[in-house]
Amino acid sequence: MVFLISKKKLLIFVLFLCCSIVGLSSNNKVTTIKYIEEEKEMNTYVVGHQNPDTDSICAAITYANLKQELGKEVEAIRIGKVNSETEFVLDKFDIEAPRLVEEVSADDEIILVDHNEKSQAIAGIEEAEVKEIIDHHRIGDIETGNPIYFRNEPVGSTCTVIAKLYQENDVELTDDMAGLLLSAILSDTVIFRSPTCTVTDEKIANRLAEQLGVEIEEYGKKLFKAGSVVNKLSPRELVQNDYKEYEFAGETIGVGQIEVMDVAEVEGIKDEIITASEKLVAENDYKFLILMVTDILAEGSLLLFTPGAEKTVGEAFDVEVDRSEVYLDGVLSRKKQIIPVLSDYLTT
Repeated sequence: MVFLISKKKLLIFVLFLCCSIVGLSSNNKVTTIKYIEEEKEMNTYVVGHQNPDTDSICAAITYANLKQELGKEVEAIRIGKVNSETEFVLDKFDIEAPRLVEEVSADDEIILVDHNEKSQAIAGIEEAEVKEIIDHHRIGDIETGNPIYFRNEPVGSTCTVIAKLYQENDVELTDDMAGLLLSAILSDTVIFRSPTCTVTDEKIANRLAEQLGVEIEEYGKKLFKAGSVVNKLSPRELVQNDYKEYEFAGETIGVGQIEVMDVAEVEGIKDEIITASEKLVAENDYKFLILMVTDILAEGSLLLFTPGAEKTVGEAFDVEVDRSEVYLDGVLSRKKQIIPVLSDYLTT
């Protein structure tokens, strides 16, 4: 008996036969490739900004802990030195500092806390996949290829937002995590004195303090005293201790901040601070650099700035400038009282 078959059906049959033979002969190879693909895992890091402050480090640790409690494999990391204030907090609540990681790659997933600008982010951020952002600053220039979870609230501390997330996810706050959150809120709001401080910050901080049996004003002053760096760091380190870059109209500026109990603490080293600042301006091609020396008790800030910034500072803040410094009464917040003013002036 003769079977008639079309050329099209014959071709399909031959292709099927060839594929079957290839699959059988290379079964081990296919299995090996599949095994490698299954074994390849992405690292997921929770990370704050460069030159991290207490809010940045504590936000990374507490949010990583929350994700872990919810069954996610994540690790808190840092991209800079832990400052004196944060060391005090970590020691008090017996928590290890996050591992130092200076660069990420395309194999990494990133959760950003306490920032959302490239200039403040970890090296390699353009290659990595940003999965989430938890912040309380202005919206910056981080771009993502896919929709992400972005939680940004106008409060005084990123840790205020994270404390809310613990509550929303019905995850119990242990005393050590509560201690980190409280410390960060008091640090970033300058013990509720900063204009960035909100009712929400105060309510959450008071609840955390009650859990820990802590008196807020007393603990806050101990926190800032431990963080006093004037006699511990070189002038350059003082400038970079809590330091951020900002880009306005295509030009970059640097703004650092240190908190003191009295601005007189820097009286004898002002010239050295300006000299160190000038070197940073030259090295990084900045337009200028400003260091805020914030007096917590007097509730004001002395601005020390590099030559060339006099006109900008004087006109932007409507003050008379003496050489490379000016005192601004009632100014405590870089985020709310310095950067918006400079942004308006430099971009108009």
